[in-house]
Amino acid sequence: MKENFNDYSDVLDYLSKNDRSPENKVLNLTQCNFCFALNLEMLFFSLKESKYTFSYLHFQNSDFQNPVNLFLVNQESINFDIDFRGCHFFDIVEFSGAEFCRDINFINTIFEKEVKFSELVFKKCLRLFGTSFHANVYFANLELNNRSIFFTNNNDRTKFEGNLYFFNVTFNEAKFWDFVFLNDVFFQNTIFNCPALFNNSKFLGKTVLSSIETIGLTEFNNKVYFDYAEINDLNLENIVFDKVISFNYATIRSISIENVHCYGFPLSLVGTNIGKVRNEGTARFLKSEAMKSNDPFLIAELNTKEMNMHYNKLSWFKKKDFFDKTILFFNKYSTNFGDRWQQGVGFILLSWALSFSSIIMLRDGIGSTFIWFDKRYLKEALEFLWQFGSFEVLGRSCGILEILMFIFGKILIIYGVYQTIAAFRKYGRK
Repeated sequence: MKENFNDYSDVLDYLSKNDRSPENKVLNLTQCNFCFALNLEMLFFSLKESKYTFSYLHFQNSDFQNPVNLFLVNQESINFDIDFRGCHFFDIVEFSGAEFCRDINFINTIFEKEVKFSELVFKKCLRLFGTSFHANVYFANLELNNRSIFFTNNNDRTKFEGNLYFFNVTFNEAKFWDFVFLNDVFFQNTIFNCPALFNNSKFLGKTVLSSIETIGLTEFNNKVYFDYAEINDLNLENIVFDKVISFNYATIRSISIENVHCYGFPLSLVGTNIGKVRNEGTARFLKSEAMKSNDPFLIAELNTKEMNMHYNKLSWFKKKDFFDKTILFFNKYSTNFGDRWQQGVGFILLSWALSFSSIIMLRDGIGSTFIWFDKRYLKEALEFLWQFGSFEVLGRSCGILEILMFIFGKILIIYGVYQTIAAFRKYGRK
């Protein structure tokens, strides 16, 4: 049965009964139930006032029913290990303003509500493997001088069920492979001094990597990998990549890129499945990076997305847009901007059928015979399609409408043939 604490005096009484010597290097508050709002600064002060000198403070398998906080000023040093292994926090947890000179462990710990770690310096290890965060987590203004260990193997990965925020955090180790982020993840003004590894991870909410330039920059001082990742909604804003950034074989359902530059190597997009591109600039950037990598299929795909967005942006009712939108209209509905050769074949057949039928109706009128079941008309139709200079379909006496329809039909058919051939070109590019 767990020992219940209702205030700090209960904690000191418990230690006096169980730790005979104040000089004991290990203080054990394990398997206890803290029923009051715990201010760790007050607890540390009370222990020092009681003449306890210790190197390890253990809370393993304890429960914290109320808020737990640590608010220090001027990054005061904490020179002892703190172990919250297997603990259960039922209320808000906030740590701020401390410098941890020794290890602090949250191994297999459960946080039911919001967690905030801010203005902290970790000289040694912050261990979070096997930990579950059921609400939002904030890491702000942190300096991780040694290692931030989020997991050690496939069975003890940290679980983030709420939103996750990293703001002005310096990483010297960033192993997030195989993670599942159930909600939004934000990396803002974050510095990675190590490879950033997000391979095989699942980002089920929004994922934002951005810089607020008036405050600082998000910096990647080493390689970045999202290979085989599943990303629901990716946003890259105001970032410079000097090293490799790889999305090989990743699935990105939605992506937005603004003011991003890759100076070292082109964005690696081998086998990447990109769904919705949110704006024209994003499509243009991705297409440019695909061109650097000489990936014709991805270039064609992104060009289609870019041109569709440009087409939708133009207005039929603006004089300056009308001509461009007209040209793009035929480009879109012939082969979808060079993406679908099958659509091009359909465009040719439809243009042929409509223009030939219109010419015949203007020439012979509307009769009781369906022309596409009549052998004589079918022969004329094939000649109209196949022979560019065949004028027999017009007859001896023809009106201006027949001539215009003849010219318009021939233009559409030739245009469709050209567009279809152009759509095949992506299969021959290397």
